[in-house]
Amino acid sequence: MDAPPDRDRIIEVATRLFAALGFDGTTLQLIADTAGTDVASVRQAAGGMTDLYRTVMRQAYEAEQAALEEVLVTFTPTREGVNRLLDAYLDFYVAHPDLLGLWLHRRTGDAADVDDLEDRYVRSRLSGLVEIFQEFAPGDVNLELAIWTVPWVISGFLGHGVVHSDPGRSPRRLGETIPADDVEEFRIYLHTLMARMLPFPQEVEERSMS
Repeated sequence: MDAPPDRDRIIEVATRLFAALGFDGTTLQLIADTAGTDVASVRQAAGGMTDLYRTVMRQAYEAEQAALEEVLVTFTPTREGVNRLLDAYLDFYVAHPDLLGLWLHRRTGDAADVDDLEDRYVRSRLSGLVEIFQEFAPGDVNLELAIWTVPWVISGFLGHGVVHSDPGRSPRRLGETIPADDVEEFRIYLHTLMARMLPFPQEVEERSMS
């Protein structure tokens, strides 16, 4: 057997396996075998299954935050500002399908015993976005559900694909690379969807001038 891999290598392997199989479908033995080491070395380098899972989810969150940081720091609640945020979020998960897989599994009840991750990594981000958009939300729109619509539709598009009415466009299978044209088509849809749900300031100005 090769020399035990370092902690980063074990976490990388665990991330891929958790994304593909879920926490509940992965074992320390499988992680060790894939990493080319033994269970004792995995435990020594990175801890047990729960420790590994928490580390993987924390690093996934930190990677997302790093990708969005510049957009969030310069964010303005305008259509352009929201579109930049949507683009950054979409592009991050297009480039990191494994990290999308982690959350897709979690939304089906995976790792139910590790039940505090949403409080740690989701609630604060949601609260911040609610605060930003509250002023511009129409009275008949549930703002939290409107914001949640974005990860829902992105997860669906990237994780499950689209069956088109046009028989000339073949359904995309899970794991297949998404054509760039399809991503851009979806990007335009995403911009339009959010613009219809929330009247950004420039829309209000345009209406007042008409």
